[in-house]
Amino acid sequence: MARPLLLLCFLSSAFFYAAPKYGVQKIWLFSKVRYSGNVPRLANKKPADGAATTLVCYLKISKNIESPDWQTAYIYGNEYGVKILPVTQDSVIIGTAKDTHSAIVIKAGPDSKLVQLVLIQRGKIEKPEAWGFILDGTLNGKDVYIRSNEPMVELSPDLMP
Repeated sequence: MARPLLLLCFLSSAFFYAAPKYGVQKIWLFSKVRYSGNVPRLANKKPADGAATTLVCYLKISKNIESPDWQTAYIYGNEYGVKILPVTQDSVIIGTAKDTHSAIVIKAGPDSKLVQLVLIQRGKIEKPEAWGFILDGTLNGKDVYIRSNEPMVELSPDLMP
């Protein structure tokens, strides 16, 4: 009787250690619409699309754990390329939330740092996952991923010159 219980304990502990979060403590997703100040007109006298939406992701990661090289993100049926930008400050002012008009500031803790991921849309995927956000990458030559259902925060729009 003790052997099956010991085997069950070993397998369950192996399961929990087999799915680490790769040092990711928190994920934030932001979208922002930018409108052109002077929108050009097309040949048919209709205004050209003057709005561009950008998506940005911030990760709070442990300083002492090696972070994966993130390469691809999937958000609600869209595939994005990932460009990693290290953040040198311990806090970042993101902008103003569109719905609450409150300022958004994210901070790293004493044992963590911030990383910004700029997401560049590549196209649609055939079978979107039920998860809101999936981030794929590699760590020590192995494929890794993390998932998050954190909601995307829409920031107040900007007017571009």
